[in-house]
Amino acid sequence: MKTFVLAVLSLMFAGMPALSWACPLCADASPYKIGLLVAVGFLMLVPFGVSYLMYGWIQKASRTEE
Repeated sequence: MKTFVLAVLSLMFAGMPALSWACPLCADASPYKIGLLVAVGFLMLVPFGVSYLMYGWIQKASRTEE
């Protein structure tokens, strides 16, 4: 089993340079594309932040005051 996992990981890392050609940012890194990359990265984190804030708000509201 260990040799199978090692073989799969080796093939994945060997194929990484070929996959990087499919990345539009690697082939043509214009400021517009870099801005889109940053925006998408930020917007992917927004739902986690909102859900964390809602969880905290609900926890605070559900506490009983003594």
